[in-house]
Amino acid sequence: MEINKTCQEPYKDEIELEDFQKLDLRVCQVTACEEVVKSRNFLKLTVNDGQRERTIMSTIRAYYKPEDLIGKKIVVLVNLKPHKFCSIMSEGMLLAVDMPEQEDCKVLFADDSCPVGYAIS
Repeated sequence: MEINKTCQEPYKDEIELEDFQKLDLRVCQVTACEEVVKSRNFLKLTVNDGQRERTIMSTIRAYYKPEDLIGKKIVVLVNLKPHKFCSIMSEGMLLAVDMPEQEDCKVLFADDSCPVGYAIS
């Protein structure tokens, strides 16, 4: 397999195992998704995290239509401190691969067999 070094960013500083263990990554299922009227970049996703529904704001509008995400299982950082975007509180962050050289972004989807709410380790 050939390694394409032209599109790779430099590594960030190493972290301790304890730092990684602070991240709570979960399989979540998108139950609703809509474009944010006040923004040309944001989608507002409602996801089931296995315990409750939460709102996730993400700047993936140029890459996904809301109907393409509903019902999909995604990977979400659920213990990120909430933050307000476009007057909407976001309660986590979905994981995605940003590919600026290709003007593309790919959400990390979980396999359909992965149960909602399960932790990713």
